Amino acid sequence: MKRTNHAQPAKNLPGKQAGKIISKPLTAGLALGACMLLAPLSAMASQHSLVIAIDGLRGDGIENAATPYIDQLINGTWAPGYNGAFAHYAQTMTDAAPNSGPNHVGIMTGVTSAKSGVTGNSDVGGGRYDIYPHYQTLIESHNPDLNTAYLVTWGTDMQIANSADIRIDSDDAGNTENAVNILRGSYASANWPLGSSPDSVFLFLDDVDHAGHSCCFSTDDQGYTDEITSVDAQIGRLLTAIKNRPGFAGEHWQIVITSDHGGRGSSHGIHAADNYTIPFLVASKSVGQGYLADIPRNYDAAPTALAHMGVPVPANIDGKVRGGETLSRAPEQLQQDLVTYLPFEGDYRDHSGQDHHAAIGGGSPALSGSGKFGQYVAIDGSEEYLTLGKPQALDFDYDTDFTLLTWYRVGGDQFGDPVIIGNKNWNSGSNRGTLLLANEGNGDDVGINLASDSVDRKDIDPVDYSFHGWWLLAATFDRDGVATLYAGSPQGKLHIIAGGIKDVGDLTSSLDWNIGQDGTGSYRYNLKADLDDMAIWRRALTLDEIRTIYNRGAGLEIRRILENDLPVYLNSASELGANREYKVLITANVNGATCGLEWDADLIFNERNAKWDCNGRADPMVLKVNKVVQLSDGNKQVFATLVAQDGKGALEWDADLIGGERNAKFDQRTSGDPLILNLSSDVNSSTITAETGNGLCGLEWDNDIRGGERNGKWDCAPRMDPLRIELLP
Repeated sequence: MKRTNHAQPAKNLPGKQAGKIISKPLTAGLALGACMLLAPLSAMASQHSLVIAIDGLRGDGIENAATPYIDQLINGTWAPGYNGAFAHYAQTMTDAAPNSGPNHVGIMTGVTSAKSGVTGNSDVGGGRYDIYPHYQTLIESHNPDLNTAYLVTWGTDMQIANSADIRIDSDDAGNTENAVNILRGSYASANWPLGSSPDSVFLFLDDVDHAGHSCCFSTDDQGYTDEITSVDAQIGRLLTAIKNRPGFAGEHWQIVITSDHGGRGSSHGIHAADNYTIPFLVASKSVGQGYLADIPRNYDAAPTALAHMGVPVPANIDGKVRGGETLSRAPEQLQQDLVTYLPFEGDYRDHSGQDHHAAIGGGSPALSGSGKFGQYVAIDGSEEYLTLGKPQALDFDYDTDFTLLTWYRVGGDQFGDPVIIGNKNWNSGSNRGTLLLANEGNGDDVGINLASDSVDRKDIDPVDYSFHGWWLLAATFDRDGVATLYAGSPQGKLHIIAGGIKDVGDLTSSLDWNIGQDGTGSYRYNLKADLDDMAIWRRALTLDEIRTIYNRGAGLEIRRILENDLPVYLNSASELGANREYKVLITANVNGATCGLEWDADLIFNERNAKWDCNGRADPMVLKVNKVVQLSDGNKQVFATLVAQDGKGALEWDADLIGGERNAKFDQRTSGDPLILNLSSDVNSSTITAETGNGLCGLEWDNDIRGGERNGKWDCAPRMDPLRIELLP
């Protein structure tokens, strides 16, 4: 993303993305200036630092777990006057395997393995700490009167030389309790008198790593995300303790959160993007609000904490002070710098307004119904592909940011390593150009390849995908920072990996941009996949924009965003009145497909079967509200009946109970069974229940699909499928 000085308005050059810079970039060599810039507060404010390192936390861990306290830090809502500068695309060091030893040392000293001499977990004690000291040692050397506390949960970390006043090795729960007591002033030990006020606290939490090793370093694993949520609750205790300090109003806290590595499967240590990509967060009163610029790395934690504490940052370390330079998170108009948009609705025309239409390059690609939104294009895996040619707007040269995006569905493993979209000769990954790839190692892994020559080749992979559901794939390229690959699953999990691309040169290719083939159109492996709603921008979309399009797997068609034809869904904040009627559509996200509640055409004894049409259609219904109840947890219950339009019947449950389930039907003779709509803040998580003779039953879709349709049923276990209830004009 391009940057501008906050004191001078950005020039909106054609095809160039101008992201707002909150503050000028800082380097370790500008130590005193950094201290002044990151701490420009009143002399009355006292500086305090809390660094939290979470072992094994992937960059997409926070995105996919419930983390309300970390979210407050990121969003700048934790406390008045505080901002959050965040990167979900930060990186570990790359000159050692992404394991704990070298990265723990890097977080604490600000140097990579090449300088620390620590290459693994077994040589931590032999690090060059006399040349590259622990940041708390530097704080103590600068001012011995400052109170420093070091709390770790991996015994090996006690081998890292550190002059902190207290050094504690315990488990996560024990050290969280210790840290809370230190912040409250209620902790006491030989070197820490009761009532001591902490100036610098370092805390390492280990249990997320244990969860990853127990099963998977994956946000698809419930145990992994549950542990992230547990750590967030521990961080919440720390934040509460800080805010409850008697002198909090006169203090300026800086909170840094990062990790040592990501992972794949049940392990890590692999030189790949899913192991390298981690979070990095700086929250304080003096950082900008937004995304961190450049390529943040975990070993930036030490210099960032030093600068905040007014300690000169050594010129010989690798880390940089973070938080002084951020990219604005202000929402963009999605239309800005959109240069190609292919909705595949009956043709291959470009709907961006730039007339970059696709054409058939080989074979006979088929346009079919039942796409993510309406129609889609099917590439059959033999000779079929589309071509965009090589228009000037798709030449991203030396420094133009860009984004490639599509919805993607397959029925099985790819054969070979085919291209989804790209403009290079894939016979060598060192050839000039860019590729979004459908198989980077296991038949079902997506990845990115780009290069200007053999020296700067970058491979950012893999993300494993599943079959028979629509995935959102988006590759964003910030030429001053990272390329980020987003892969949103049908189940609502947004997988994220990234890699630095600052040193990649000219991407101008003499070959065409092709869809389903490489730039030559003759690569030996052809894509076999369904594609929908494909788009290209001459800027890097933000995480916020990706979230909007992905919509927790439900998806939001780009056309609707561009036309400001955005659906309005019911949630707990919706104003609904008793004895009122509302026109609605009810849909569910089923493996990435949108399935709509409908009545069946066949009428048998005045009844029609209820079904879920997974071709993207839904029948309009009338919601007749009887009563609305606001619950103490913030959720809302709506007591109502649901009637199909045009006299097609009212929704009911069948009297017959078979295997704990009842059929869902529309009865033309009645006003419908009483229903309860359960609304939360998440528009994608509404449910519909009914009280029957055997207790509560939930409206669901059946697992079996026939002719693009699923039967509607009431599960009296009860399980309740999440639904969306769209309010129509």
